[in-house]
Amino acid sequence: MTSSFDQTPSSASLIRSPQLVREILRLLQPFWKVILLTTVAGSAGGMAMAWALSVINGALVSAVSTQMLLGFAGLCALSLGGQLVAGVGNSMLGQKIVARLRQQICSRILRAPLSLVEQQKSDRLLAVLNGDIDKIAELGNHFAGYTTALAIVIGCLAYLLILSPPMLGLAMALGAIGWALNHAAMGHWVVHFDRARGLEDKLQKQYRSIIEGAKELRLNDARRRRIEYGGTDLTSHIARLNSRAFAIFWVVDTASIALVFVFVAAALALRPYLGIDGEAITGFVIVILFAKGPLEELASALPVFSQAKIAFGRVSTLAVTLDEADEKERSPNAPCFRQSLGLRNVRYAFASPDQHSDFDLDIPDLEIKRGEITFIVGGNGSGKTTLVKVLLGLYRPHAGALLLDGQAVAPADIRAYRNLFSGVFADYHLFDELVASPGSEERVNAWLHRFGLANVVDFERGAFSTTDLSTGQRKRLAFIHAVLEDRPILMLDEWAADQDPEYRALFYTTLLPELRSAGKTVIAISHDDRYFNVADRIIHLSRGRIVAIEPRGSQAGKHAEPA
Repeated sequence: MTSSFDQTPSSASLIRSPQLVREILRLLQPFWKVILLTTVAGSAGGMAMAWALSVINGALVSAVSTQMLLGFAGLCALSLGGQLVAGVGNSMLGQKIVARLRQQICSRILRAPLSLVEQQKSDRLLAVLNGDIDKIAELGNHFAGYTTALAIVIGCLAYLLILSPPMLGLAMALGAIGWALNHAAMGHWVVHFDRARGLEDKLQKQYRSIIEGAKELRLNDARRRRIEYGGTDLTSHIARLNSRAFAIFWVVDTASIALVFVFVAAALALRPYLGIDGEAITGFVIVILFAKGPLEELASALPVFSQAKIAFGRVSTLAVTLDEADEKERSPNAPCFRQSLGLRNVRYAFASPDQHSDFDLDIPDLEIKRGEITFIVGGNGSGKTTLVKVLLGLYRPHAGALLLDGQAVAPADIRAYRNLFSGVFADYHLFDELVASPGSEERVNAWLHRFGLANVVDFERGAFSTTDLSTGQRKRLAFIHAVLEDRPILMLDEWAADQDPEYRALFYTTLLPELRSAGKTVIAISHDDRYFNVADRIIHLSRGRIVAIEPRGSQAGKHAEPA
């Protein structure tokens, strides 16, 4: 029976080989000089070490001269110097590649459409940013040793060619059998590595549940046990898959080492029949036994390469996915907002890769006027937050147009359009640093006093001293962030829902009228019907449709407009 844990996509199915090669070349292109230097240095060091073997073998069958000792010392110095340059260079290169990967992925996430980022899920993104890139870093940190080992093996083969072509043939046969064994085994261990990597996304989700659900888990033992046992099963399954992969590797690696001794014994046994002189046999034995270490290092690189390839496949898949949806925007400067913003024949439908949903937003016509307070109301799942995200340019409508002062906003201008807005979402993230105009410290302190936070939070060097506050206090800090950005339009999603009655009343009866008097346009999602009179207009939503637009406040003399 197939475990449910095994239902994970193969990295091979995520991205095609040509795309993967293009991604690798694009990543390495800025570092080609360092790559060339380290490759040459490592190869020179490896070749020098192989050459030193020939000197040693010659010294065993003839007299040792001063010239031979000097040559041997020079080769040792060249070998050590080459390994040093290759090691330092590849270590620096590995760290630069990791830094570049992290920078590129973060940049692509920031540029990609919000809907696509939400589809990717935070645990998947964290698994790529942490686990996958760490696997690539591991390969980079050991790459110098691999290149040097390869150069030593190549140098040893070159020496055997000079020493005795039959001995070279014997060594090549040994290499061919070892390669065939490892190639056959690799197909099996890669499958296990790939499945284990697929489970890392679920493990990240498990970690988030343990950390973010700490309070709830301590209140519900049954849920805590379920999470604990589920995490145990998941981590154990990952460990089993990786253990099987490494077990296959070590079995093949041990068999390859055994082959070395078999071939040495065969060479010694067949010497009388092959007519090969003692120097050739001695050289063969020395070379094979010496090359055993580099060969083992190259063999140990295979699992690292396999894991790095899987990781790079995941990283590249994410990069290509985000690149294809990159919002190629023009200038980020906010446009002028003179009269209104709105929607015309807009339709937005969710396309979730994990589940089917028949919900769609369908707005034939909507206008929000400058300087007005607009409430968006409706039951849970009516589409309030989706409507707001479309209005703010965070979701691209699948049909219709987003309007600014009666003109459609071009896709390339969406980024600039978003700079008209500040917002506090229901699932907001609270930053400690404040991005506001210079000289805003007095305004911040005034707001801290007004919100009863002056003795709780300090504002120094452009940042709040803490964000470890109650839910209501954190939301008040988020409000300060939004207001001090000084954008013409402010969006507030259920801002007063977590506030004490005092601050709820302050918000509706004082702050919103003050914002309107200051010329701000306010879009608020609200369920506080006792304060609906504060709004100039109330938009009623049900199942993604506007069912009524109700005038209030300064528009109270007008009748409700049917959708």
